[in-house]
Amino acid sequence: MAMAPQQPDPDLQSGLQFLNAGWFDRAEPHFRAAHGRYGDRPDILHFLAVCVSRRGQLAEASALWRKALAKDPNEPMLSFNLGLASRGLGQLDEAAKRFRDTIRRQPGHVDARLALASIHIDQGRLAASERELAETVGIIEQALESDGERWKPIQARARNMLGHVLYRMGNFATAIEVLDMAALDAGEEQARRAQILGDRALSLGGLGHHDEAIEEARKALELAPENAILNHVLGFVLYFAGKPAEAIAPIEKALVLDPNFTYATRTLAIVKGASGKADEAIDLLKSAVARHPLDRNILLQLSFLQIEKGEHQQAVDLLGPYLKAAPEDVRALNNQGLALRGLKRFDEAHKVLKRASRLHHDDPLILTNLGQVLVDLGKSAEAKPLHEQALRALPGDARLLANYGACLAALGETDRARETLDAALAADPNNADALAARTKLEG
Repeated sequence: MAMAPQQPDPDLQSGLQFLNAGWFDRAEPHFRAAHGRYGDRPDILHFLAVCVSRRGQLAEASALWRKALAKDPNEPMLSFNLGLASRGLGQLDEAAKRFRDTIRRQPGHVDARLALASIHIDQGRLAASERELAETVGIIEQALESDGERWKPIQARARNMLGHVLYRMGNFATAIEVLDMAALDAGEEQARRAQILGDRALSLGGLGHHDEAIEEARKALELAPENAILNHVLGFVLYFAGKPAEAIAPIEKALVLDPNFTYATRTLAIVKGASGKADEAIDLLKSAVARHPLDRNILLQLSFLQIEKGEHQQAVDLLGPYLKAAPEDVRALNNQGLALRGLKRFDEAHKVLKRASRLHHDDPLILTNLGQVLVDLGKSAEAKPLHEQALRALPGDARLLANYGACLAALGETDRARETLDAALAADPNNADALAARTKLEG
């Protein structure tokens, strides 16, 4: 018996029309109605998840994509979108897993590759990001041969990301070469050109070409004057060009544009400290800690400034809760040891710095700080090889030379102590520890 042709579902039809028009709030009720009739069909779950995610309900959207993926585990679109939702929820490892699944199922999925590379950057896995981006650039190069106009903006983005990663890895000259290619791909796209110029400015600064770096950063800001990142870039290159006073205004503007830009907060604190405004730097970081109480970098920077200012108990109190959550963070342990030493709690300082040295046995700053505490405890002979090991890693460092000179003086090796302290003062005439040790030696 002949059967009538199946009619398209009206709710799915209407939902897709609204979805394609970008009217997600109007599309959602239609997809919910279709879901009520057809159950957990993967396509309906996906459309519904898209709508839910657009109103910010990422956890609900993630659950829907998981359910769809369980029904259709080989569909790369589902694993990719689940990865995006996981990233939005701050679940970086889960997001990376989903992007890898997508790439395994569809090796040419460029968006998944770029998203995975971005996660590697956020996690500090720069070498992994470089590998992923280099492979992605190669894939896009092949695609450019058949559809250049479509792929050029994507290639500009990929090369921009690769140039940024190379800058972060200290490969400044190579970064500039890649960024120059990205600029050609970007054409007249202002937003992308601005980002490329910003990364180029940072790379020029890394090479010590400070005037060119400042000029490039200003060009970037002409294209995107209200971009927080680019305002920060200008302040950053001005600071490293030896112009901290000029650096303050653009970094402050970056923070006006994006009050949660924690990296700019840290840079502004460094700049204010270098401008003789240590109290302002400390207040700035304290306000950042209030918003981000376990932000490692802010805690380390603030505790260091507190130690420099002699606020040792405040530094101990600041680091305590963080070290309960991250007991093996050697930088935090190092700062805690310095603060305890400042309070003359030498046995506690020794215990903390000894732990740090076991976790990172060849860090020169930890070694020299541990050596200082051993001298405080009357164990200068035990301290001497630690200072010497530290200097092998950082020869000529004024801080390490000053600490070694004080150790030699405590051992009665007066001539060597004098010679070492003179070397410390030659490297940094304002080193207070070297000046104090040298004065004591002559007294």
